[in-house]
Amino acid sequence: MKRAVAGPCPCGSGVAYRACCRRFHEGAEPADPSELVRSRFSAFALGQGAYLFRTLHPDHALRARPEAEVIRELSRAKNELRYLGLTIHDARVDGDRGEVLFAARVFAKGRDRSFVELSRFERIGGGWRYLDGTLWPAGELEGAELTIAAITSR
Repeated sequence: MKRAVAGPCPCGSGVAYRACCRRFHEGAEPADPSELVRSRFSAFALGQGAYLFRTLHPDHALRARPEAEVIRELSRAKNELRYLGLTIHDARVDGDRGEVLFAARVFAKGRDRSFVELSRFERIGGGWRYLDGTLWPAGELEGAELTIAAITSR
């Protein structure tokens, strides 16, 4: 049984979960890669492993492993990590491909594990799917211009 989530959505939109990411976790497709980032962040925070697996690109490395095993692992992430905040810094879409640059505030056992990621997405059959991403520890980019153009020219 799924636990009801009261209060604001973990994605940081300021909107209640029921009016924000819940619809995606229940089967709706995000309209763009930024919505997919928000809904995946919420899914990690809430242990929605099936959604995280469903929104992986067919070419993602995790798709080569048994689905049930991956879903269990993704669902357990909420037990090991605290997802405290998400900031989307930049996004661009070119046809059926997209990129999103975001920062995630994440803690594990009281230690800061926050990061910045430039994620790549592809639209397949009407739905955006997470292909892969490049991560940096949050402190590594301190003071840097957080735009896709600036990060990719580093």
